[in-house]
Amino acid sequence: MATAASDFAALKRSYHSLRVERIIDETHDSKSVVFEIPDQLKEIFVYKPGQFLTLEVPYNGTNLKRCYSLASSPDTETEHKVTVKRVVDGRISNWVGNDLKVGDTVKVHPPEGRFVSNQPKAHKLLFGGGSGITPIISIIKSTLETTQVNCTLLYANRDKPSIIFKAELDALLAKYPQRLVIVHRLDNVDGFLTGADVVKLAAGKLDHECFMCGPGPFMNAVEAGLKEAGIPSALVHIERFISPADPKPEGATEEIVQGDVPESFTVELDGDTTEVEYTKGQSLLEAAVAAGLDAPSSCEEGFCGCCAAQLVSGDITMADDEALSDDEKNRGLILTCQSRPTSGKKLSIQYLD
Repeated sequence: MATAASDFAALKRSYHSLRVERIIDETHDSKSVVFEIPDQLKEIFVYKPGQFLTLEVPYNGTNLKRCYSLASSPDTETEHKVTVKRVVDGRISNWVGNDLKVGDTVKVHPPEGRFVSNQPKAHKLLFGGGSGITPIISIIKSTLETTQVNCTLLYANRDKPSIIFKAELDALLAKYPQRLVIVHRLDNVDGFLTGADVVKLAAGKLDHECFMCGPGPFMNAVEAGLKEAGIPSALVHIERFISPADPKPEGATEEIVQGDVPESFTVELDGDTTEVEYTKGQSLLEAAVAAGLDAPSSCEEGFCGCCAAQLVSGDITMADDEALSDDEKNRGLILTCQSRPTSGKKLSIQYLD
């Protein structure tokens, strides 16, 4: 007989049809979408600042999944708001920009993500590039509302009209003038951000908890600058923008040379250890789910990072590892939705807490 806990877990793993309550024009190329959460789903849509929703949208005979960070704060707002910036040839971003209307329903996965604070008493140093401000502003709003912690934000954009949430950021500055500092960086005025710029901003902030989200070159500059400044990697949170490739034609598979594979592998999840049968060709996530495990996942395409686990032993290959930072890869983290064994050696993984 199903228990309340198992029913709740099943709801957390599922996509739910949510009605679009509001659509907000933020800039010329970005919109925010507010979803209406029915009373019976409110508990499973509880979220932490910095987490995201995954949208599933039909497209040319397949379903595309995209993760969008929540720009709302669970501590200052009751709504669930994501912000989508139009990308050239972006299938979902252009669908949101051109076709999505108030009253439409969208399949949405409950909130997930590891881009959250684990140092609540530490001052915050935050870096947002373009629409990378989305999870950052959620963290800032909650931090200022619920703690006495200070926040310093560097926000980079192409130009002034591209600044998302300009009015909201100005209002936060007016409300918290002693605790919030915002440094706007405009490419057309200041040039592109460099690691040296980050080093200057990080001076005297070696104990700050750091968050960064934005496009690749911006992230590279911030990551290099924080490392040069001496910020411990344990204090640095990274959220990468990954644009997945076009969906494969139906029936197509990736060519991955696996060689010998184990008949089973060991999974540690929530303190329990399970021996999972393995069939050649499966990802580790697919095998774990087939065995009945409630393994964490969301996009299942390698760009959200929710399925990350520690590789304890064995040999694997990842089809895509861009959602992991170099530090995470060096520590042996893998994306289980992208990982397959490449030898018959004993394989063991441990999911993150």
